[in-house]
Amino acid sequence: MTKRILLATDGSESSRRALREAAAFARNGDVIRVIHTVEDPVNLLTAAFGKLIDLEQVRRDMQREGEEHLARAVLYLREEGFDAQAHLLDLRTTGETVPEAMTREAIEWGADIIVVGTHGRSGVRRAMLGSVAEQILRSAEVPVMLVAGEARPHLPLRSGGHYERILVALDDSETARQAFEYALALARTHGASMRVVHVLDLPGPFLAGFDPEPLLDAVRAVGEQVRLRAETRLKEAGVPGEIEMREIQPVGEGVADQIIAAGKDADVDVIVLGTHGRRGFRRFTLGSVAEDTARHAGRPVLLLPAHAPSP
Repeated sequence: MTKRILLATDGSESSRRALREAAAFARNGDVIRVIHTVEDPVNLLTAAFGKLIDLEQVRRDMQREGEEHLARAVLYLREEGFDAQAHLLDLRTTGETVPEAMTREAIEWGADIIVVGTHGRSGVRRAMLGSVAEQILRSAEVPVMLVAGEARPHLPLRSGGHYERILVALDDSETARQAFEYALALARTHGASMRVVHVLDLPGPFLAGFDPEPLLDAVRAVGEQVRLRAETRLKEAGVPGEIEMREIQPVGEGVADQIIAAGKDADVDVIVLGTHGRRGFRRFTLGSVAEDTARHAGRPVLLLPAHAPSP
């Protein structure tokens, strides 16, 4: 099925990597819309120096620069054989913030996924905490792929570039199952293999005299159910894959550390994660698994909101 991919670009290195990632994600027949937002240069600081700064010239320069970014991105995508189009969003005319404009564009255009670059390790935190990417994640109704500045570039499509190995983190939640189904569909589209990782977050430490074994056995039993369901679905879908169970102790590394390690060990091309609704989405993205994974994974992280449509 044809997908509509919305790609944000600002000319930064991370957005150039996001451009290459969008090309790796897309298949023949998909449509990619590249957008660039032009913010209003008028603010408190510039207003104070309004007589010294030609704000209209600044705005024209910003528009020209944005058009150049879009032209280069569209040229690259068309050379890769994709149907690509450009759209410049002038926020002075719409009165929106960057996240608001991008979210509206995704809804009105009917995007199936949003691809956005972040700005490296410190920039991922900045981007996800109270800024563009984090606000997009909160309101998006479709999957959002975050591409950090250090994420590995793919070969061009004309050179055979595509996804070969996909990792999905799976637990017993409905949103994780949705992410698993999305990863399955993505693997079938690309002819990729899958690595499924389930992290057993063992409870503790416990008070002296308390026998933790029944509780630990219950956690492991849930993990075994998750493993069996994943094994069945892989066979039904005809997707080659491996299922890995990882345990973390009460003190030490967290869930994100284990997901990242699994991704590095398997040298995957992308990590797919589900979230847990609007309230949970905020909890999930702010200082939790998704943020930590995106910041340190060294590869794209594709996040599915709970209300995203099925693939």
